[in-house]
Parts: sequence; C-alpha cells; structure tokens
Amino acid sequence: MKLIKVLALPILVGALIIVGCNGKAEKASAPATVPAQGEYNPQINPADFTTEVDNKYFTLIPGWVFIYEGETEEGTERVEVYATHETKQVLGVQTIVVWDRVWLEGDLIEDTKDWYAQDREGNGWYFGEDSKELVDGKIISRAGSWESGVDGAKPGIIMKAKPKVGDSYRQEYYEGQAEDQADVLAFGESVRVPYGSFTDCLKTRDWTALEPDADEYKYYSQEVGGVVLEVGVQTGERVELIEIKSDTETGQETQPPAEESEELQTKITEEEAKAIALSEVPGEVTDVAVEKKFGKIAYVVEIDADNGPETDVIIDVYTREVLGIET
Repeated sequence: MKLIKVLALPILVGALIIVGCNGKAEKASAPATVPAQGEYNPQINPADFTTEVDNKYFTLIPGWVFIYEGETEEGTERVEVYATHETKQVLGVQTIVVWDRVWLEGDLIEDTKDWYAQDREGNGWYFGEDSKELVDGKIISRAGSWESGVDGAKPGIIMKAKPKVGDSYRQEYYEGQAEDQADVLAFGESVRVPYGSFTDCLKTRDWTALEPDADEYKYYSQEVGGVVLEVGVQTGERVELIEIKSDTETGQETQPPAEESEELQTKITEEEAKAIALSEVPGEVTDVAVEKKFGKIAYVVEIDADNGPETDVIIDVYTREVLGIET
C-alpha cells in the first residue's frame, strides 16, 4: 500500500483551493455497490464511466500536482501525485492516469501509475496500477501491480459518491496481491497540516489483511477534493499535504520517462543471502529486503537470533560481502 494512494486535485479560485460540493447529478444505470466481504464481482459497463472525476472528496484535474512529506524511521519521505493528461483503457473503461512517486531522503524509491475513473453516480473507481519499487535507480520489485480483468483482478471503489459512517468497501481486488479496503469512520474532523487548516474532513481507515502494518487513517477535505493527511494507525507517522502546484509551475519533469528504469541484476540470490546471513547470526529468517545501505545496494536479512535480539545482516548484492550487522 502506498503512502498516498488517493489524491484529488483542485480548482484554483482566487487565493482558495475549492471544488464544487455537489459533484455530478445522480443518474440511473450505475455499477453495483462494492461489498467489503463475501463474493465480490462488480459489474462493469464501460458506458457508465467517465474520466471526468469530480467526486467532492476525490477530484482529478489533469495537470495538478499534490506534494506530501512525512517523517519515518528511515528518514524524510516526499510523495508527489500528479494527475496526468494521459488515459488508459482498462476493461473497456477509459481511465485517467495518475503518476505517483515517492522519495526517501532524496532517493526515488517508488514509481507508480494508477488508473481511475468515475461512474454515473459519482463513485470514484480504481482500476489498477503499474508499480515499481526502486533502489539506486534499479527496479527491485513490481509487487502490488495489478490490472482489472487480468488474472482475475477486479476494480474497486476508491471513494463513494455519498459516503456514510459505517460504510466498508473494497478499493481493489487481486487475490493475494492487492486487497486494500476502506472503512468510513467519521465526518467533521479538523486537521492542520503545513498547507493549511481544514475542517469538516472525512476520516477513513485504509487497511489490508495482506500487510498488517499497512494500516492508516486518511483525512479527506472537500476544500481540496482529496487527502490532506494520512496517519499510521500503529506508528502515528504522519504524511502531510505541503504544497499544490500545476504542472506548468513545478519546473520539473511531469511526464513519465519514455524509457523504463533498468531491472536490478544481483550476483547472488535471496536464498544465498539468507545462507550467508545465518552463517553470521544463527536463528530464523523473518524477512528479506533490498535496500541502499552504506552507499551500496544490499540484501537486508532480518533474523530472530537464537542467542540475542532481532538482528539485520547486510550483504552486498554483487560481491556477497557482509557490510554490517545491526541489532
């Protein structure tokens, strides 16, 4: 789950960022609502959808960039979410492409394209994502990528037209890979972030059974038509809206690069890294990740040590060298 998956973009009126509160007028023949549990089979009719996404809590205006920052255990994260001028057809539905990038201490660590559309009733739908995790410019994982209609993946509602406290719904469904859900918790919440103070926010809890740690509260404001704050349920870590710009104001590249980043080619496998780590610290391997450590790309093997605390063994992915051991 990304830090900020959902983002709406503003209409600039004078010095205020405002979106219309009424959204689209109700019409008949909308897709079925989305249950959070039980059989899940949303019926999708492409004629019921549009790329004009103007849900009052989830508005997408091509050309606008929302910028967030947050402090994590690893350092400062910066998130930029850009509603592009691109579209993509998914399940016969024309969707708007949103480009979502995450930097950690200035290094790009995630590069994603998300696909959204809106139905006749004003519900915002999520049709999939092409997600890449990166270390030092190399792609280390595409986990979490999915596309509706491919390998059993199905779209979900990212924001209801008329959310109510107690609503619970699927935001996406790709069994075992992408199963985010949302619960509507409250209205009328007040939030203060670097971008400004907001009242009457909608509060949701976004979570997935696939990643127990990926559990956060999100606060949506009608004043900007999207997320202004995200707070980790367990960690309390905050990701805050700090700036909103149009693509003509950013002064940086706003279109995804034509050439894709290079895939990481390691000299040792994950299993070999585990064996090296266990030879240093006997115990049980609980996790393996690829990260940039000590200026190098490395396997970080987490071990529940037999005779000590939880320990990370850091191994160069190219040379097999043990770069360090951290507890």
